[in-house]
This record gives sequence, structure tokens and C-alpha cells, in this order.
Amino acid sequence: MIRLAPISQDVEAAVALARRAAEAYGYDEHHEGHLERLEAALRSGEAPGALLLDGDRSVGLALWDEGSPLGVSVEAIYLVPERQTLDAYEESLDAIEREHGESAFVEGRWDGVDPAGTERAMRARGRRPFARSEMRLSVDHPPAAATPPEGVRLRIATDADRTALVDLHARAYRGRLDRYLFYRDPDDRKDAERLLADLYGGRWGPPIVDASVVAEEAGSVVGACLAVRPPYGALIADVMVDPAAQGRGIGRAVLEASVTALERAGEKNIVLTVTEGNSSAAGLYERVGFVRTVGPSGGWYTPSKAPVVEDG
Repeated sequence: MIRLAPISQDVEAAVALARRAAEAYGYDEHHEGHLERLEAALRSGEAPGALLLDGDRSVGLALWDEGSPLGVSVEAIYLVPERQTLDAYEESLDAIEREHGESAFVEGRWDGVDPAGTERAMRARGRRPFARSEMRLSVDHPPAAATPPEGVRLRIATDADRTALVDLHARAYRGRLDRYLFYRDPDDRKDAERLLADLYGGRWGPPIVDASVVAEEAGSVVGACLAVRPPYGALIADVMVDPAAQGRGIGRAVLEASVTALERAGEKNIVLTVTEGNSSAAGLYERVGFVRTVGPSGGWYTPSKAPVVEDG
């Protein structure tokens, strides 16, 4: 039976397993900085997770996030090829939930297992599927063409916009799955304030000030695109539009303005992530020239904990 053991019991085994998992997931040289940070977190004990043992042998690695009031979010379960069976993955998840409580989210890629089998197992646990993909700006993307609608002005975001951005984020993500993926506080505004503090504080890389754009109409911020610089390039960390202003081209305008600024600064690797099923966001990114490069990575969520509004 699979059981958990502290990563500190064999750090080098954990690092080797993380590398094998990254290779299986399709990560490449563009993600080397991310892998280096993960390895450093494993070695320092800062990465919540455990080795998966069969007897005394390390046969896998599990990583999770314990910070959400919804419950633990299992970010990865990787087993070595000879132990990649549905039973072994379920044993691994059971072991995590025995020690940490019911999981709110579970990463859904179980290498070596028929996806239909994984789906049956997770649906039997009362979970519903979701998926996210990395998208990278194509080298031959179409030229920026969109302009903001009449009465909307684009400008660089400043520190004075922080309160407006918190309010915008709370409105834009209310009821969306993305709201729950980084969930820490049941109050929408407090959670948005915490998330923006993380973003500006460098959690995902230093903010790229000259490529972080807001759209302003009648003195109010109605859209924004915020960029940061992780080790592997430039990340479009947030594209948001006030629900009352959607459908007017504001999202495209702020995204293209940010991309243009990044390219002028010499950025060659510009990425973002999208939740599959959010067809409006995915369609926008594709029209601007982003293509899927990693994923979709499937996952499962508990609908009673994360009541999601369907994309319209």
C-alpha cells in the first residue's frame, strides 16, 4: 500500500522524481527556471508535499497547497512507470486525504492510466473536471490591430490604481473557477486584495511595470492586463474586464497593449494560462496570437466547495 513520507527523508529522490514528472508533463527548456525554483523549494523544505513509498522504496512524489480554506489542493501526483496503476494513484490520494482532509482540487493527469478510468474514479468521489493550458505567443502572431472603444483610454497601471484593481478583480472573477484556484478568503474583495498583493509582491516574478496596462472609462478602471517576469520569460498574469463592460473589445485592447510593450522591450517568450471551458478568454488569446504549448492539464474540483458559474 502506498504511504506518505517526508520529503526530507530523501530529498535527492524527491528532486529526481520532480524532474521525471516535468519531463512526462512536457516541460522544456523554457521552464528550466521554474524547475530550479521547485528543486530549491524541495531542498529547503518549503514545498508542501511528500514522497510516496511502497514499502521502503520511493515510488512517487505528491505536491499540494494547504493554504485554501476549501481544503488541500493536490497539485501533482507522480508515480514511477512500474507503479502507474489506477489503484496506486487512488491509494496515493487516499493517503493524502487521510492526513490532510478532503481535497478541494486534484491535478488530473495520472500517467500510465487510461483517462476514462481516472474519470470514473474521480466522478465516483463526487468530483467534476476542469483543465488549464499554458499558451505562448506565436512568433508569427498577427499584428496588433484592436483599439479600445470610444471613450476608453489605455495607460500604464500605477500604484494609485491598486484599490481599483482589487475591486475590478473581485467583480471579474466572482463565480469563476479561477477565483477558487488561488482561494484564501471567502470575502471576494479581501481575497482579491491578497492576490494582488502577491502579484505585486513578486510571488510569480517581479512586476513588469511598463507592460501592465489599465483601461479607464469615465474615471473608472474597467479593464486591466498585468504582466510579471518569472525566470522563463514574461507572464501575462491577469487579464480582467468589468462584467458590465465586456463584449466591447476592452480585453483585447489591454492584452495587445501589454504584448506590444513586452515585444518592444525585447521579450521573446511571452506566456499565459487559460482555464479550458472559459471560451471567451481562450478565444481572445487565440485571436491575439497565443497557441497552446503545455496542456491541457486536467484536474478535478469539488462543486460543493467551488460553485462555478458556467461560461456563457
